[in-house]
Amino acid sequence: LTFSRRAALTGAAFGVTALPGTMPVFAAQDPKDLSRLSKGLADINYLLDNWTKETTNPGTGAMDPDRVRLFLGLRTTTSPLFQVEKVLVAAQNKVDPDNFEKWIEAVEDWNSHLNKVNELAYTSSFGEYNPGGGKDQIAKYLDLAKAEVVLARDALSNLITLLEL
Repeated sequence: LTFSRRAALTGAAFGVTALPGTMPVFAAQDPKDLSRLSKGLADINYLLDNWTKETTNPGTGAMDPDRVRLFLGLRTTTSPLFQVEKVLVAAQNKVDPDNFEKWIEAVEDWNSHLNKVNELAYTSSFGEYNPGGGKDQIAKYLDLAKAEVVLARDALSNLITLLEL
Protein backbone atom coordinates (compact mmCIF):
# COMPACT_ATOMS: atom_id res chain seq x y z
CA LEU A 1 0.00 0.00 0.00
CA THR A 2 1.23 3.48 -0.88
CA PHE A 3 -0.33 6.77 0.07
CA SER A 4 -0.01 9.98 -1.86
CA ARG A 5 0.35 13.43 -0.37
CA ARG A 6 -3.08 14.20 -1.82
CA ALA A 7 -4.64 11.26 0.02
CA ALA A 8 -2.93 12.21 3.27
CA LEU A 9 -3.99 15.86 3.02
CA THR A 10 -7.53 14.92 2.11
CA GLY A 11 -7.81 12.45 4.94
CA ALA A 12 -6.56 15.07 7.38
CA ALA A 13 -8.84 17.79 6.01
CA PHE A 14 -11.93 15.61 6.21
CA GLY A 15 -11.02 13.83 9.41
CA VAL A 16 -11.12 10.53 7.51
CA THR A 17 -9.09 7.48 8.33
CA ALA A 18 -9.10 4.29 6.37
CA LEU A 19 -8.71 0.95 8.05
CA PRO A 20 -7.67 -2.07 6.00
CA GLY A 21 -10.61 -4.27 5.17
CA THR A 22 -13.30 -1.69 5.90
CA MET A 23 -15.88 -0.67 3.38
CA PRO A 24 -17.30 2.85 3.26
CA VAL A 25 -20.96 3.36 4.06
CA PHE A 26 -22.77 5.54 1.54
CA ALA A 27 -25.98 7.48 1.85
CA ALA A 28 -28.83 6.90 -0.54
CA GLN A 29 -27.45 9.69 -2.75
CA ASP A 30 -24.55 9.22 -5.15
CA PRO A 31 -21.36 10.63 -3.59
CA LYS A 32 -19.91 11.16 -7.08
CA ASP A 33 -22.79 13.34 -8.26
CA LEU A 34 -21.14 16.76 -8.42
CA SER A 35 -24.42 18.38 -9.46
CA ARG A 36 -25.39 18.09 -5.79
CA LEU A 37 -23.00 20.98 -5.06
CA SER A 38 -24.73 23.35 -7.49
CA LYS A 39 -28.17 22.21 -6.31
CA GLY A 40 -27.10 22.78 -2.72
CA LEU A 41 -25.82 26.25 -3.59
CA ALA A 42 -29.19 27.03 -5.20
CA ASP A 43 -30.95 25.86 -2.02
CA ILE A 44 -28.74 28.07 0.14
CA ASN A 45 -29.34 31.08 -2.12
CA TYR A 46 -33.09 30.40 -1.94
CA LEU A 47 -32.89 30.27 1.85
CA LEU A 48 -31.00 33.57 2.03
CA ASP A 49 -33.35 35.26 -0.46
CA ASN A 50 -36.39 34.06 1.52
CA TRP A 51 -34.90 34.09 5.02
CA THR A 52 -37.88 35.36 7.01
CA LYS A 53 -40.39 33.16 5.21
CA GLU A 54 -38.23 30.04 5.44
CA THR A 55 -37.27 30.51 9.09
CA THR A 56 -40.86 31.05 10.22
CA ASN A 57 -43.18 28.18 11.04
CA PRO A 58 -46.16 28.60 8.69
CA GLY A 59 -48.56 27.06 11.21
CA THR A 60 -47.64 29.06 14.29
CA GLY A 61 -45.85 32.11 12.92
CA ALA A 62 -43.01 31.44 15.38
CA MET A 63 -39.35 31.57 14.41
CA ASP A 64 -38.17 28.12 13.31
CA PRO A 65 -34.35 28.11 13.28
CA ASP A 66 -34.16 24.38 12.68
CA ARG A 67 -35.27 25.01 9.08
CA VAL A 68 -31.82 26.51 8.45
CA ARG A 69 -30.29 23.11 9.13
CA LEU A 70 -32.74 21.54 6.67
CA PHE A 71 -31.43 23.68 3.78
CA LEU A 72 -27.81 22.82 4.55
CA GLY A 73 -28.29 19.06 4.50
CA LEU A 74 -28.17 18.60 8.24
CA ARG A 75 -31.72 17.35 8.80
CA THR A 76 -32.80 15.15 5.89
CA THR A 77 -31.28 12.58 3.58
CA THR A 78 -33.04 14.10 0.56
CA SER A 79 -31.08 17.36 0.65
CA PRO A 80 -28.40 17.65 -2.04
CA LEU A 81 -25.98 18.68 0.72
CA PHE A 82 -26.67 15.63 2.91
CA GLN A 83 -23.28 14.07 3.69
CA VAL A 84 -21.70 16.43 1.18
CA GLU A 85 -18.26 15.60 2.61
CA LYS A 86 -18.44 12.36 0.61
CA VAL A 87 -19.02 14.35 -2.57
CA LEU A 88 -16.04 16.56 -1.73
CA VAL A 89 -13.80 13.54 -1.17
CA ALA A 90 -14.90 12.07 -4.51
CA ALA A 91 -14.39 15.43 -6.24
CA GLN A 92 -10.85 16.07 -5.05
CA ASN A 93 -9.34 14.21 -8.02
CA LYS A 94 -10.97 16.69 -10.37
CA VAL A 95 -9.15 19.66 -8.82
CA ASP A 96 -6.22 21.11 -10.74
CA PRO A 97 -3.09 20.03 -8.83
CA ASP A 98 -1.91 23.65 -8.86
CA ASN A 99 -5.05 24.57 -6.90
CA PHE A 100 -5.05 21.67 -4.47
CA GLU A 101 -3.89 23.73 -1.48
CA LYS A 102 -6.71 26.20 -2.24
CA TRP A 103 -9.09 23.24 -2.40
CA ILE A 104 -8.05 22.01 1.04
CA GLU A 105 -8.48 25.52 2.46
CA ALA A 106 -11.90 25.89 0.80
CA VAL A 107 -13.05 22.53 2.18
CA GLU A 108 -11.90 23.54 5.65
CA ASP A 109 -13.79 26.85 5.28
CA TRP A 110 -16.94 25.03 4.21
CA ASN A 111 -16.72 22.55 7.09
CA SER A 112 -16.05 25.30 9.61
CA HIS A 113 -19.00 27.44 8.51
CA LEU A 114 -21.34 24.45 8.19
CA ASN A 115 -20.50 23.36 11.73
CA LYS A 116 -21.02 26.89 13.03
CA VAL A 117 -24.41 27.17 11.27
CA ASN A 118 -25.41 23.85 12.79
CA GLU A 119 -24.37 24.98 16.26
CA LEU A 120 -26.04 28.40 16.06
CA ALA A 121 -29.31 27.15 14.55
CA TYR A 122 -29.51 24.37 17.11
CA THR A 123 -28.77 26.80 19.96
CA SER A 124 -31.36 29.20 18.60
CA SER A 125 -33.96 26.44 18.72
CA PHE A 126 -33.65 26.40 22.51
CA GLY A 127 -33.08 30.13 23.05
CA GLU A 128 -36.50 30.63 24.55
CA TYR A 129 -36.06 27.90 27.16
CA ASN A 130 -32.64 28.90 28.53
CA PRO A 131 -32.35 31.12 31.61
CA GLY A 132 -32.57 34.72 30.46
CA GLY A 133 -33.86 33.48 27.14
CA GLY A 134 -36.82 34.49 25.08
CA LYS A 135 -37.81 35.27 21.53
CA ASP A 136 -35.05 37.90 21.35
CA GLN A 137 -32.47 35.17 22.07
CA ILE A 138 -33.90 33.04 19.27
CA ALA A 139 -33.66 36.02 16.91
CA LYS A 140 -30.10 36.79 18.06
CA TYR A 141 -28.81 33.28 17.33
CA LEU A 142 -30.83 33.10 14.12
CA ASP A 143 -29.13 36.31 12.91
CA LEU A 144 -25.73 34.86 13.81
CA ALA A 145 -26.65 31.69 11.92
CA LYS A 146 -27.62 33.76 8.87
CA ALA A 147 -24.19 35.41 8.83
CA GLU A 148 -22.58 31.96 8.88
CA VAL A 149 -24.91 30.74 6.11
CA VAL A 150 -23.59 33.58 3.94
CA LEU A 151 -20.01 32.47 4.66
CA ALA A 152 -20.92 28.83 4.02
CA ARG A 153 -22.50 29.82 0.70
CA ASP A 154 -19.34 31.68 -0.28
CA ALA A 155 -17.18 28.69 0.66
CA LEU A 156 -19.39 26.33 -1.37
CA SER A 157 -19.27 28.72 -4.31
CA ASN A 158 -15.48 28.70 -4.07
CA LEU A 159 -15.45 24.89 -4.12
CA ILE A 160 -17.64 24.87 -7.23
CA THR A 161 -15.29 27.38 -8.89
CA LEU A 162 -12.24 25.25 -8.06
CA LEU A 163 -13.99 22.25 -9.62
CA GLU A 164 -14.78 24.36 -12.70
CA LEU A 165 -18.42 23.27 -12.62
